[in-house]
Amino acid sequence: MRTSDAVTIWKAGVESVRGDRLIKQNIRFDRDQLIIEDIGRYSLRGIERILVLGGGKAAASMAAGLEDLWRSPNPPRQKLEGWLHAPECSFDDSEEAKASRRITLHAARPAGLNEPTREGMLGCEKMLTLARGADAKTLVLCLLSGGASALMPCPVPGLLLEDKIALTRHLSRSGANIEELNEVRRALSQIKGGGLARACSRAHRVVSLILSDVLGDPLHLIGSGPTILEPPPNPALALQIVQRFDPRNELPPSIRRSLESLPLKAISSQIGALCPVETFVLGNNATAVDAAGTQAVELGYAYWMESNRTSEGDVQSVADKLLRALELAAETGQPDCLISGGEPTVHLPPLSQCGRGGRNQQLALTLLASLEQHPHPRLRDAKSVSIVCGGTDGEDGPTPAAGAWVDQQVIARARNKGLVAKAYLERCDAYSFFEQSGGLLITGPTHTNVCDLRVAIIKD
Repeated sequence: MRTSDAVTIWKAGVESVRGDRLIKQNIRFDRDQLIIEDIGRYSLRGIERILVLGGGKAAASMAAGLEDLWRSPNPPRQKLEGWLHAPECSFDDSEEAKASRRITLHAARPAGLNEPTREGMLGCEKMLTLARGADAKTLVLCLLSGGASALMPCPVPGLLLEDKIALTRHLSRSGANIEELNEVRRALSQIKGGGLARACSRAHRVVSLILSDVLGDPLHLIGSGPTILEPPPNPALALQIVQRFDPRNELPPSIRRSLESLPLKAISSQIGALCPVETFVLGNNATAVDAAGTQAVELGYAYWMESNRTSEGDVQSVADKLLRALELAAETGQPDCLISGGEPTVHLPPLSQCGRGGRNQQLALTLLASLEQHPHPRLRDAKSVSIVCGGTDGEDGPTPAAGAWVDQQVIARARNKGLVAKAYLERCDAYSFFEQSGGLLITGPTHTNVCDLRVAIIKD
């Protein structure tokens, strides 16, 4: 029952930040006005077209929510069209479904491959062409969610797609956090770092609707900021990040060359006269944590919750913090449900020694290893504990799992099979461990992405 409740609480958090749900909750059209969150009101007089651009793991869901407004009894009079990048398998790609949509959904990468592709690059060329064609009678809506950076590759001249792929893989494997990764991406892209906004310079207005996957919601780093002009991309800072994570110069030399030839002053001068650009964050990690807390109360739990505002650091430090909270709860009896959100990092071993997994599975296995030998009788072997660690996007590393759970049954099955947690941790092979012990959390695409969500229940 504990594990079932923990999964139910986790799923409630994820459901609260689905793209279609957030669009319907926050966007409406009233006569000749576009109203956003009851705080943004935009006149549509003289506007003939609403052009939707952008991308992300929640892009298809956000688009579906928007298109439903045009299927209502009193739809907006403006023409709706657009081009959005989404992962394969996150939307219906049948001919019948395509014919019913006003907004084109472009499969910019395969499911489970969170890196730039040629399809994504070709799609960005199409997106920029549409942006440059927007005129004074066009309102541009930019829909962005986590995953947009990988889904929208458009390298600066002199940089190959293969170079961007090598960069993404190297920084990710070396333990770079999302802020560092996106800081580099926005300096090496024609569409990120305000590039999409610059392409829309002739439009009436650009309004960005964002589902944030970066803790603290720094607008210029969510999706690498395609419509965010300030602060401008900083090639010098990006170069420092590359040098820190690539001290042996293993990356293609074109990366450093490009950053060295893109001074900050030159990028700032590209901003020029633009149409107005405004941004709204419709949902984030805190939204999911709050909704999970509401579900916990409905199930009869007293909860403690935390949504981290900055990157959490290595998986081990996150596990240590959660373990301390569990120890306190074990001693005092309250609270009996711990909910937290964030995004740790994992430093991977050499490719030849590396197994399969993701940061949530690695976190769950790190906690399992601690609970196996814990001195407190309620925590030892997870006797009174169930923990769920999962990515809200339904993806965790290059695996089909969103994450994993830990409970007494998982530990018992692992022990019966002779699985040694430490060995799997060392080679970052948590997927194989939980595949054999029955602890994988598999959801499929969730149509959202607001970092990670963890739920721990401690109850006899």
